Amino acid sequence: MNLFSRLLNRKNPELKKSDGSVKTSGELIAEVTGGANLVNGKQTWELVAEGKSDIEIMKECCLAELKTMEVAGLVPAPYYFERVAVLSRKEKLYEQEIFFCEQYIEKVELFYKKHGAKGYADVRKGPRYKAIVQRLPKAKELLKKQKT
Repeated sequence: MNLFSRLLNRKNPELKKSDGSVKTSGELIAEVTGGANLVNGKQTWELVAEGKSDIEIMKECCLAELKTMEVAGLVPAPYYFERVAVLSRKEKLYEQEIFFCEQYIEKVELFYKKHGAKGYADVRKGPRYKAIVQRLPKAKELLKKQKT
């Protein structure tokens, strides 16, 4: 059951804050998932600007996205996985680049196999997902050269 189904199935969804303003989708996700989408107390999307060059923060965002997928039934955003891949390549950490690319592809494929694409945005058709897929052969080639 995805996040929106969970909210609809609740008798009185808490869509408003105590001050009467409407909660953001990120706040709703944090509520329903018990904070699975949070990194250092912030939603992953809040870390895009300040953390995009910090590989550790981006890796934590990847993990948060995967937790959110498990708990809320939402497709993980590819941005964080692509950033980890880019930053890993800069540091010549090819095994790490390969790992995060393969993990993302595997988890996304499993998600759509389990849930289907109906009712979900299909990230596999987007440029970031395609970029992650296209990185793999080059990363594997670079790793092979590094080991020889």
